[in-house]
Amino acid sequence: MNGMMDYRLHVFRQVAVSGSLTRASRILHLSQPAVTKHIKLLEEELGMPLFVRSSSGIVLTDAGVVFLQHVVETERARARVLDQLRAPLGQLSGSLRLGASRTIASYWLADALIRLKKSHPLIRCDLSEGNTEHIISLLLDQKIEAGLVEGPCRRREIRAQAFFEDEIIWIASPGHELARERKPDLSRILACPIVSREVGSGTRKVVEIALRQRGVTFSRLNIIQEFHNSEAIKQMVSSGVGIGYLSRLSVQAELARGNLAEIRSPGWLITRPFFLLTAQGPDPSGIVRVFSDILRDSSSPR
Repeated sequence: MNGMMDYRLHVFRQVAVSGSLTRASRILHLSQPAVTKHIKLLEEELGMPLFVRSSSGIVLTDAGVVFLQHVVETERARARVLDQLRAPLGQLSGSLRLGASRTIASYWLADALIRLKKSHPLIRCDLSEGNTEHIISLLLDQKIEAGLVEGPCRRREIRAQAFFEDEIIWIASPGHELARERKPDLSRILACPIVSREVGSGTRKVVEIALRQRGVTFSRLNIIQEFHNSEAIKQMVSSGVGIGYLSRLSVQAELARGNLAEIRSPGWLITRPFFLLTAQGPDPSGIVRVFSDILRDSSSPR
């Protein structure tokens, strides 16, 4: 296959995965007419249509489904060969373009990167941080190869793989009345002044969903301040001006030292998975595959 055909196959796969010429053109940084032309030329070369229009966008024909499978298998085989050529001694080198939401970057990621460095010391990680929505945006724009997030992702262009189970807990200053109670009622907790994560945070999204399941809308809470990071929330909560909710991972040290206290309510048990996000298409290869294996083998940080 020549270089132009290779690129045309890449365009075809992006259109097939996204189900939209507009989304594919944005991901590929091409105009929509250019994307349409690549698809038309590919269909002419094959002598059959690969897509048909529908009310929800464009969908693959039967021939398109078969051809997409061929393209995916070809790319996967090529990636395996390149891995072998670039790492004849089993040592990978290069850069992992990774995005991570703030809780994971601050309290989970270092352990995984240490394991990656020990097995492949020539790999370096170029890390971007942000909330869940920002990491998803970076992945869709192909600015990162993989993302680690706490919030749910239902974009069909993205594949999500759970790798760790986290817990969201309520926290207060040690002197707060709810911290001294054994099992305070959830309604009393929700009536307190609350320091919250910002809109777009995976932690906040999980709490919003949990409250909705209990018949409580987030807008009813007495939110006195929002922050983009856990450290600011911990400082404000420890002062006693309000309570907050955070990942248990992020407050383990403060709970152990007695700087913060957990509010334990029988009406509140919220767990959530952390997800590895990659683009739909061939299975991850090379550095991303190695990193994915490390996450899968890690039930918790060491």
